[in-house]
Amino acid sequence: MAEENLDNVRERIRQIDLELVAHAAERSRLVKQVGEIKRRKNIATVDYSQERAVLERARAAAEQHGLDPNVAQDLLARLIHASVTAQDQDSLKFSAAGVGKSAVIVGGAGRMGKWMSRFLSAQGFQVGSLDPAGTTEENQWSRDALHGADFVVCSTPPAATAQLYASWIAHPPKGIVVDIASIKTPLIEPIRALQKIGAHVASIHPMFGPSIVLLRDADVVICDTGDADATEAVEKLFKPTTANIVRLPLADHDRVMADLLSLAHATAIAFSLALPQSEHPVRSTTFLALETLAAAVVRESPDVYYEIQARNPFSGAAVERLRAAIDRVAAAIASKDSAAFAQLMGEGQTRTPRTQRNS
Repeated sequence: MAEENLDNVRERIRQIDLELVAHAAERSRLVKQVGEIKRRKNIATVDYSQERAVLERARAAAEQHGLDPNVAQDLLARLIHASVTAQDQDSLKFSAAGVGKSAVIVGGAGRMGKWMSRFLSAQGFQVGSLDPAGTTEENQWSRDALHGADFVVCSTPPAATAQLYASWIAHPPKGIVVDIASIKTPLIEPIRALQKIGAHVASIHPMFGPSIVLLRDADVVICDTGDADATEAVEKLFKPTTANIVRLPLADHDRVMADLLSLAHATAIAFSLALPQSEHPVRSTTFLALETLAAAVVRESPDVYYEIQARNPFSGAAVERLRAAIDRVAAAIASKDSAAFAQLMGEGQTRTPRTQRNS
């Protein structure tokens, strides 16, 4: 009898699971209709006030039904994420910004090069990759198209990009040349040299990795190279998306990135080096978070990350602040001065955002 009841309950759970999936699919179809209406009326894809209302409504309904509100919020948040992703992709497709246009991705076989290729292809661009790892046919097409393409995107390390720019001085591309480099200092003089002979040069920095799908929570830095038309053309590529566009003077980029990249990467690498050789049988949430971050960083390209550290003239000061901070923590612990340690924690609170959850 108990086994029969168990089977009945499991069958009911199975039916509910299928109903949940069916309702999620129906919701997705309705959201696509909302996206179409928004495009016709030129309304932004993301409405944060509406999202907040949806999540608050889900939490309230969960409480009424005796469900953990966090479960309902997480469920709806995932559905919203999927919906905005679909709307983003549709917006790119329907923008048709690249229809009848071509783009060459130099370094297109790399991970970010492939992302840029997908991104531009979604907008209708005919895209070719120029890369030693590419096929003979694609490289030939890209070489033939390079000087007449509407966009030439350099998805190459800063030093390699600088060399490319120097090689194009005699015969620059007619279209807009744009780099996506993490460091701009090595490119400033080559950019000015290209501009001096009439080339159109822009510079951007996508602040995300190639695995990203939804740009809603991602920043795209648009650097002002002094060429307003080129900068505007590149910025328009991201206008149909939900990316957050941040404008920076070209000369200020590396100073900002010393903290966002150099300091962050050095911290993660140092943490990985400080880990013991063998794993512990138990881990805290803080440890897991730091270990996961460090694991991702140390598995990236050493050449790219070395350039981020070594070619940014502001990196040294950022890493020195990290060294000084570790020394201060060690000194407070060695002195057994709880007040000094508490002061460090308090100072850290003033420099970091308030979190909702302790670990």
